[in-house]
Amino acid sequence: MIRIGIVKEYKVPNDYRTPFTPSQAKKIMSNKIMDVFCQKSDIRCYKDEEYLSKKIKVVDDLNESDIIFGIKEVPIPELIANKTYFMFSHTIKKQSYNRELLKTIIKKKIRLIDYECLKSNNKRIIAFGNYAGIAGTYNTLMAYGIKFKKFNWKRLSYFKDTKELYKFSNLNPLNDPIKILIIGNGRVASGAVELLESFNIKRVSIKDYLEKKFSWPAYSQLKVTDYIKSHDNKKFNEIEYFQEPDAFKSNYKKFSDKTDILINAAYWDPQSPKLFKEEEINNKFSAKVIGDISCDIDGAIPCTKIASTIEKPFFDYCVETKKITTPFSNEKNITVMSIDNLPSELPRDSSRYFGNILLEKIIPLLSDDNENILKEATITRDGDLCKKYEYLRDFIN
Repeated sequence: MIRIGIVKEYKVPNDYRTPFTPSQAKKIMSNKIMDVFCQKSDIRCYKDEEYLSKKIKVVDDLNESDIIFGIKEVPIPELIANKTYFMFSHTIKKQSYNRELLKTIIKKKIRLIDYECLKSNNKRIIAFGNYAGIAGTYNTLMAYGIKFKKFNWKRLSYFKDTKELYKFSNLNPLNDPIKILIIGNGRVASGAVELLESFNIKRVSIKDYLEKKFSWPAYSQLKVTDYIKSHDNKKFNEIEYFQEPDAFKSNYKKFSDKTDILINAAYWDPQSPKLFKEEEINNKFSAKVIGDISCDIDGAIPCTKIASTIEKPFFDYCVETKKITTPFSNEKNITVMSIDNLPSELPRDSSRYFGNILLEKIIPLLSDDNENILKEATITRDGDLCKKYEYLRDFIN
């Protein structure tokens, strides 16, 4: 019998998501070779009583579980030795704030499997991307409305689910003649597009975006070949870019004075060029609202100096001083939205979506990982780094 645990989310600010809904947990148990334990939580978007109603054991701790599923990082004091954990560990980019977490995981001989590393045919299997795009874009538009005193929407938590959200957007189309640029064409970007179009914002070609003015709100979308080019200006080669990202540079400058709202929805590797350099943020830089959904601190977007929170979603970046300040304090500042747990603003929808992928793609692998999908995503095991993640050695020493 494989004993699966659903850990409570300890992250502050609160994260309301869960890897499995009560119905999904019940479905796991239906195969008769797995049992599910749900740790008590007073913040989870599905109440303990909802799990109990599906005959799921609700417990104080997960000491009896073999494999523990969560969303965000489990705090160091709560880690249980010699268990398998699935989580977004935020360690694979050598994030300094989680150095001690990774060191403790190794010390406690925990097998760590990171959702970001679960791949099939070199494509990520697990993500909340679509919901991050929806939530991040809504918040970004809300920031624009507040900054320029156009409208003052309710927070996303007001809406029960995306169905209610889209009722609102259909009844409140945007009319301002603004230009919005989306960076990226993956799952996060697809959510951004979905949200913009629900507000009746029209898509235009890149050429028209650069050359024309519109009397209505418009957006365009860039894939990596549109905003990255090689240093020697040769024809872009995507394989070469991902193998040697430092041989390339950003091609964003031509958009920098044409954009009112910038939405960053692209994955960024620390070896990749930034979308623009901090010294390029000047009076000609026209984007006064930036939604950095990807939220890499001092990453692709240099003015993302901190991650904002659901409770405090915005901050201002002063173009002159290059420092962050109070949101909406000056129209000349750039207002930034950089919440790093955006899907938590649509917790029931995003949890259901996430759990369905786990049910279909990952749970079967717990008893038969014949394609080594779990093996390739295992960062630590038996008190050491796994070979694929040996590059983290200097990070933990």
